[in-house]
Amino acid sequence: MRKGFESVCAYLLWWPYGLVLLFLPLLVRVKAVGERPRPPCVLAVTHTGGLEPLYVAKAARFWRMPALFSVDPRHPFLRPFYWAFWRFEVRKDEREFNRRTLKKAVEYLKNKGMLMVFPEGARFWEGRLYPGAAVLAKRAGVPLIPVGLENAYVYEPGAENLSFLKGSWRVLKKTKQLRFVRVHFGEKILPDPRLPEREDVERMMQELEKAFRRFYQDFYGLPGPVWLREKEAE
Repeated sequence: MRKGFESVCAYLLWWPYGLVLLFLPLLVRVKAVGERPRPPCVLAVTHTGGLEPLYVAKAARFWRMPALFSVDPRHPFLRPFYWAFWRFEVRKDEREFNRRTLKKAVEYLKNKGMLMVFPEGARFWEGRLYPGAAVLAKRAGVPLIPVGLENAYVYEPGAENLSFLKGSWRVLKKTKQLRFVRVHFGEKILPDPRLPEREDVERMMQELEKAFRRFYQDFYGLPGPVWLREKEAE
């Protein structure tokens, strides 16, 4: 009964997102480059400060693609909408909550799901990578696919401090000026079942760092985020 109620609520809250996806071509054209991904897989997507989930869902032709998401504590009213849009919430400094989220995400992937993860985290301008995408791919035994967004970078220093309405309006104006976005699906990074999790995640993150560096250099003229091992990040 509860699951049925949640499904109805999710559908009702999702429809604005669905409409935006439908009319996205009126704002910006989205083109896919490379082989379109097929489930099950984890898509590790570059953060550009814009409409990244919409671009990827459109290019992959996977309209209700979930993602790991976090909610800006300044805007808690967005939580039910984000939950309906992307399903898997993670929270800062809530390990038990995040552990349950990752477990549900792994189950979803094992059931032939496709999931977006943004390895740079909510504070992507800091230029580092987090291991969540590789951890999910390893535990579910599915490919990790780097995804780069060409001509999509709209972030400007200080934009994260704008109010919700001002920030949203800025993103829409910047997106309209882009005219087109190319979504590049990179080479699959496959988990190695022979390796223990820590070692294999390390290997996969090194490969992901290389892919993101190429995306950033080719598309944005920037050095790209770095993968910091646990000891280096402390």
